[in-house]
Amino acid sequence: MTPVSFVVPALDGGPRLRRTVAALRREAAARPHEIIIVDDGSVDGSVQAVRQRHWPDVRVIAGPRRGAAAALNAGFRDARFPIVCQVDQDVTVRPGWLDALLRALDDPAVGAVQGRYVVPARARFWARVMGRDIDLRYERLAGRATDHVCTGNAAYRATAVHQTGLFDETLGYGYDNDMSYRLARAGYALAFAPDARADHYWRDSMRGYFAQQFGVGYGRLDVVRRHPRRLRGDAVSGPFMMLHAPLMLAALLLALAAAIAAALAGEAARLLLAASASIIAVLSLERSIAAIRAWRLTSDSAALTFPATHLVRDIAWAWAIVVWMFRHIAGRGSHPTHSMRRTAARVAGSEPRTDATERILVLIPAFNEAENLPLVIDDVRRDLPRASVLIINDASTDATAELLPRLGANWLTLPQRLGIGGALRAGMRYARRHGYDVVARMDGDGQHRARDLARLLRTIARGRADAALGSRYLAPPRGRHKPRVSQRALAVCLSAMTGRRVTDPTSGLWVFGRRAVRLLGSQHPDGYPEPELRLLLSRHGLVVRERPVVARERLAGRTSLTPARAAVAFARTVLALMVVPLRRTPEGASGE
Repeated sequence: MTPVSFVVPALDGGPRLRRTVAALRREAAARPHEIIIVDDGSVDGSVQAVRQRHWPDVRVIAGPRRGAAAALNAGFRDARFPIVCQVDQDVTVRPGWLDALLRALDDPAVGAVQGRYVVPARARFWARVMGRDIDLRYERLAGRATDHVCTGNAAYRATAVHQTGLFDETLGYGYDNDMSYRLARAGYALAFAPDARADHYWRDSMRGYFAQQFGVGYGRLDVVRRHPRRLRGDAVSGPFMMLHAPLMLAALLLALAAAIAAALAGEAARLLLAASASIIAVLSLERSIAAIRAWRLTSDSAALTFPATHLVRDIAWAWAIVVWMFRHIAGRGSHPTHSMRRTAARVAGSEPRTDATERILVLIPAFNEAENLPLVIDDVRRDLPRASVLIINDASTDATAELLPRLGANWLTLPQRLGIGGALRAGMRYARRHGYDVVARMDGDGQHRARDLARLLRTIARGRADAALGSRYLAPPRGRHKPRVSQRALAVCLSAMTGRRVTDPTSGLWVFGRRAVRLLGSQHPDGYPEPELRLLLSRHGLVVRERPVVARERLAGRTSLTPARAAVAFARTVLALMVVPLRRTPEGASGE
């Protein structure tokens, strides 16, 4: 029988989390399986209650606390089996659910399949409104094919998800749309399994409904920005539904204009108000037709309230457009919490107090560091649990390539060796493309400690610098880590050219703030880049602060910086000292 992994992201799931897991265990009892709970910062005891059951097929892993997509990615990386079912903590699967999904995946062309959400028997009014709307959308799905698989009640072919780059962690609501569109672009079919039924416990208050619909509308804008062709919607959310948000926004703006015109005794007030009322009437008429269809389909009187309740939804969507536009005009970009707010408190600890919305990436360039990488990753996870990790494998010839999938971190493998600078250039481009705000860099040999990165992060968080580095020579313990003659010479030259004291021109421990990330995402030097980096940052007016650190010996292996390579690096740097100041600054390349 096909073995299956289940991934359940958990954030203050309450007693329903335990019921969700128990239902999955019953459903998969006859086949090899594992249930992975990704604890994304729960403080209500729900995850602990599951732990106390000591179920042998259930394990809990720590989530990255960066939103639902990041939690899902953590679970997918940890999953061992070729089929991964993703179930939300407020979903309880019914008997036969798993078999129905797996039948759809018998076709190797299918990359993902979605089950059917069912309204629980005792659901309250607002939850029923949401559920009956979903029932109506299911009716529109012709056959069993779809172009949008909703997470929370779905099964994925693991290779397909990994091939398309996992879920986009910059998205809140809408990350499942984005994944569906990317799977389709990669050539995979998507399926709907109506017999895979699961109870969904939607939010059951008007306030909760409004907040959820705001998130859905906001997330849809992020998705359309990435996939402009989806402006017309998809099989689950069709073109008429997509029109509701801009039409409601137009109606509200017309009503506001009418109020202003009336206050100024203008003649246009009545005309503007009539136009606003006409738009709302058209929206209500369309929803009245939908209400009758949903009531005939489900016999639930809650469906008959669509003309009124969906006006609440449309207002939430219109407000989402306004907020989204203002944020993007202000240059704030997108973050998962903009559409999907976290509710659990962060666990206090030694992690630096950066902005809670900042996304932090730790870059670890590595060449033949298979012995050291597991210890380095453990160090980062312990001291920087909120940070993402990207290992850049610089065409290693040892066992690094085989080790990377087991480390629980993202990785890039370069086809040929580029050196530290080339590896970091690839990493910085990755960081900029994926919307990271702060990027830290530490070597893969274990000479530096992640807790020192935490200190450098605090320097950036306090606004004291655009970049911070750990200097081994700023205040070294007596008798340790004396700079070589070449390093002293470089330090003197860099100090003179940057106008700031430089004590460690070759440090491999850095943290870059937003302005530096924007700059280095396109202009990071290659080769042995550290001295050139100091010049580049200074030339663009970015402030660099040094902080004292104590380096340790390599954990294992030998350094790749041989005397011959060190001489080449020194000569290259001297050349850079002469050439870099003469380069023209490309337009738009500033850290501003």
